[in-house]
Amino acid sequence: MDPIELFNQAVARVPAYRRFLLETTGSLPQVTTIDDFQRLPLMNKTDYLLPNPSADLCLDGDPSCAHLWLRSSGTSRKPFFWPRRYEDEMNFPQGMKRLFHDYVAPENQPTLIIVGLALGPWGTGMQTSFAFRTLAQETRGLAVVSPGLQNDNIIEVLERLSPNYRRTLLLSYPPFARNVLEEAVRRGLDLPSLNIHVMVGGEGITETYRERMWNLLGHDEDRLNSVWCLYGSTDFANVGFENPLTIAARRILVRHNLCSQVLGESDIPMLFQQVPGNSYFEVIDGELVVSRLQGIPLIRYRSGDHVRLIQRAELMKQLRKAGYDAEETVRKTGMPLPVWDTPFVALYGRIDHAVFFYGSKITVEQIKAALEAPALSTYFNGRFLVRGVEDDHGNPLIEVALENSDSLEAADLDEVAEQLAGELEKVQSEFREIRKLSPHFRHLRVVGADTETFELGWKTRHM
Repeated sequence: MDPIELFNQAVARVPAYRRFLLETTGSLPQVTTIDDFQRLPLMNKTDYLLPNPSADLCLDGDPSCAHLWLRSSGTSRKPFFWPRRYEDEMNFPQGMKRLFHDYVAPENQPTLIIVGLALGPWGTGMQTSFAFRTLAQETRGLAVVSPGLQNDNIIEVLERLSPNYRRTLLLSYPPFARNVLEEAVRRGLDLPSLNIHVMVGGEGITETYRERMWNLLGHDEDRLNSVWCLYGSTDFANVGFENPLTIAARRILVRHNLCSQVLGESDIPMLFQQVPGNSYFEVIDGELVVSRLQGIPLIRYRSGDHVRLIQRAELMKQLRKAGYDAEETVRKTGMPLPVWDTPFVALYGRIDHAVFFYGSKITVEQIKAALEAPALSTYFNGRFLVRGVEDDHGNPLIEVALENSDSLEAADLDEVAEQLAGELEKVQSEFREIRKLSPHFRHLRVVGADTETFELGWKTRHM
């Protein structure tokens, strides 16, 4: 999408954007070059979306442009609802067809697609189910089933339907996908016989997670296309996708400790290839900024994600300079290299002090609101740190560190954690649903920390 044309459409057709420009710049700027565009003010959910009525944010000030509304979580306690126009949604199946070309190819039929994502008003599950149902109408042998996030329902599908198909693709969030497959194994299901592939999204994964999933599914390391991630948002659709080349490159970076040398940062990012599409991406001070024409057009919208864009050829060059050839690694598996030459996206996590947990964004503000409940006042002096970690079994946990005190040291930290989880449920509806769906898992851990810990701080990262 030409960003200049996108801007002109937004100025002409979106009442809230005209008002936003007048309030922030004092005028309606003339934008004729990319330099003009890059001088436009940045927007985010707090200063642009939430203060304005939905109608004023929509194209032509008309919310009836939408035939579907999708819910997304945000930094406020209120969810935000995004309108989807017919043309927005009809672009989605074709985009998915390009990304999932191997799963819709006639020679791989019959294939079963299991949408193990949140449904109802939630964007990813609804759009994914729609996209594959649309593709199934034109692909003989492709079938879709949408059991949502219920373990029993997904396992029933694996038991009763998957044996009828050459391949099964399960789409879910990383911890849910692993939990349901481990439960299926405990019930005696022979997963390797079903040729299951897994696509996850909503949060990052480690290479340890990928290897654990390969073991569960009976795949070896050559099956680089069998456990992979998408990177996107209900706010602005897809950004990037893993493929055999990005996975091979990331595994080289991790195994040989090359992140600092090749990418300039020591933290391990997720590595995606940018999706060709209708969005215009910028990186400003390390943050992904998105412009996109949709039901609510976005012009220089701050994503809150810390990313780096690197050209595919440049990354391959840097890896070869370090002594490793990711393209040759893919060729040795017998898989084709990706045909798109779009940039690679290194995603490091959030810059707005949040952790992703089972696909839901938990913000520092929400943790703070829970900690300020009267029941926890004895333990909370206003200082805390939060991060996403894993327990000894690889299950995700939200770990909250409180400054050590006599009352905290005398308390049962498991009981404090349970109190905190109960208060967090009151301010974070998605966390409440996660607790309902996985009641036997521990979701939050409280630890005591010395004063020096708070002076050093923790980095908040995708898990």
